[in-house]
Amino acid sequence: MTMAEMIETPEQTQKQGFSSRNRWVLVLGAMVAVGGCLAGISAADQSQAVASQTAQITQLRQDAASRQAKIEQTTAQNASRALGVSDSRVKKDTVEIQQLLAMAFRWNSGNAYETARATLKSRFDLTEEDAFLQSFMPPAQFNQDRSGKRYYYLDAIGLNSKLGSNVDIEVVEVSATNYRYAVMADTVVGSNGPAAIDAQGNPMPKPTATRRVLILVTTDVTGRLTQMIGFPASGETRQSG
Repeated sequence: MTMAEMIETPEQTQKQGFSSRNRWVLVLGAMVAVGGCLAGISAADQSQAVASQTAQITQLRQDAASRQAKIEQTTAQNASRALGVSDSRVKKDTVEIQQLLAMAFRWNSGNAYETARATLKSRFDLTEEDAFLQSFMPPAQFNQDRSGKRYYYLDAIGLNSKLGSNVDIEVVEVSATNYRYAVMADTVVGSNGPAAIDAQGNPMPKPTATRRVLILVTTDVTGRLTQMIGFPASGETRQSG
């Protein structure tokens, strides 16, 4: 090594001094940078793992729900077979029962109510002696003037009714050729009066009351209704509007 090589210039001395003084700072900075990259990679891996686990949990829940639905369907089918129930008979009777419900619970005036009663009597061979027409859907009360015009109480208080969308029909008994059905249905009673106005002058939704009712319906082998008994189910009336 020559003397010139052994003699350090001021610039070289300054660079070596800076490197010596800041060596650990540079090493620490490099470690932090590497650690940041590794943390980013680890976070990405964890995110993918969580997404994968969430997808697996969702799939497991869907599979469990599907299995439960199949179990319930099989149980219902086995119960129907034990009762000797004909699926085609049930489908036919169900259509008739739904039509009956629509007639009984869809009216918007006293006249419409009386028309519904008359239609039920003629369509399903009901009479005024039947329990349903006596206690569950009795004749509408009215006053009559000298000309014979009727003024119904239902019109005076402004009520209307319709069948709700929640209807359940199940076979509960088979006796010879007669099927007895338990029918759970929602009836929705509303008001015919003008809508109330809010503070801004906008019409407010009309109030309604929904009531769950239970009806027992019996049909014979021809599909003819032989008995119908109805009464309010337990539980409070649900208000809306």
